Parts: sequence; C-alpha cells; structure tokens
Amino acid sequence: MAGRKVRIVTESHFTVEHELFRKSVRDFVEKEVIPNIEEWEKSEAIPKEIWKKMGDLGFLGINYPETYGGIGADFWYSVLFIEELTRSTVGGFGAAVSVHEFMAIAHLSRAGSDSLKKKYLAPSIAGTKLGALAITEAGAGSDVANLRTRAVREGDHYIINGSKTFITNGHYCDFATVAVKTDSDAGIGGMSLIIVDRDTPGFSSRKLKKIGWHCSDTAEMFF
Repeated sequence: MAGRKVRIVTESHFTVEHELFRKSVRDFVEKEVIPNIEEWEKSEAIPKEIWKKMGDLGFLGINYPETYGGIGADFWYSVLFIEELTRSTVGGFGAAVSVHEFMAIAHLSRAGSDSLKKKYLAPSIAGTKLGALAITEAGAGSDVANLRTRAVREGDHYIINGSKTFITNGHYCDFATVAVKTDSDAGIGGMSLIIVDRDTPGFSSRKLKKIGWHCSDTAEMFF
C-alpha cells in the first residue's frame, strides 16, 4: 500500500556468553596461529601441538556431547568459531580445522557406536587424533551415487578397494571416515562410512602439490 511504513525487526542470536567465546577464539588465532602461519606454510603442515591446544580450549568439541569431552554448546557457537577462523584470512588452517571438526567426526557422532565414539570421537575432540572425510574420487567427484570404492565383508573385517582424491587432512590424519559401496545393487542403501586407521595394512596416501593453503595437507588415498 502506497505510503505505508514497514518496520524491520532484527534479532541477534548472540548473547554475552557467545561474544566472550568469540573473543577467546580470536585471541587464540592472533596468538597461536597468525604469528606461525608463514612457517607452517613453508613446512606444509600444522603442528600436532596446535590441535591439542584447541582441544584443551574446547574448540574441537563445540557441538558434541560432554560424554565424549565436548561442551554441548548451541549451533551459534560454531558460527562464531567459523567466523573467527575466516576473519583471520588463514584459509588453509581454517579448512583443516573445519574438515576435522564438522565433517570427519560429525557422522561418527550421529551414527557411531559407543565404542567407536570412545576410540575416535573423544580423542578427536581432545585434539590428540586428527580425522579426514574421504568421499571425493577422481572419476566421480563428490557424487556418492557414482563412487567406485568398494568394501566387501570377509568375516569380521571389510576389504576396501579403491582410491580417493583431494582429501583435506588426508596425508597427516590418524584416521579417515571413508565413503564406500557395500552393496552395489541397493542404491543409497548400499552406501557405508567405514573408519580406517592410518596404520591399516593396504592404506596409503600421497600429498598433493598446491598453489596455496600449503599448511592444510590435501592428498590422494589408496586402499
């Protein structure tokens, strides 16, 4: 209607506690990351001790249950965390941390057994284990319907055959959450995620050369 005034009301989701958390993340990045990033870019790796420091501060278990060492915070804490990592403009570091926390262990938290959570989720939150999510393949990209990596059950184990590429944390990870086909005739129901330890026989990786974000390792994986 002509001449009608429209009032737009905005509501912030961030409380005082949220902003205090933001400051703690910003202080950490400015003290522990930015002064060292040039060295990390040259060495093409993020030191293990940085992961432990983030774990001690609760940064790696923001949305995860306290049972496994998380802090069980709401979604907006993760928003602030990602905002601060991005604000630092240290892209490689932000990518490595985001993949570990919000991709590699997210599925495990939602669908894994208690024993798997104790073995992988808890140390990932503590920063003593580093995870990768292995989906992308050379011939399929991230289209899970066309993945060619297969897993066949033999007794109490699965035998995996295939390869992955462009996997963040793929070379220095302690374990990978690997997308495989366990039943080629079952469509989406035949897809599975299997956690594979770095020292599993038959599992190897090759770090890829990149034009940037060198501190964040990106790799091909072979099974």
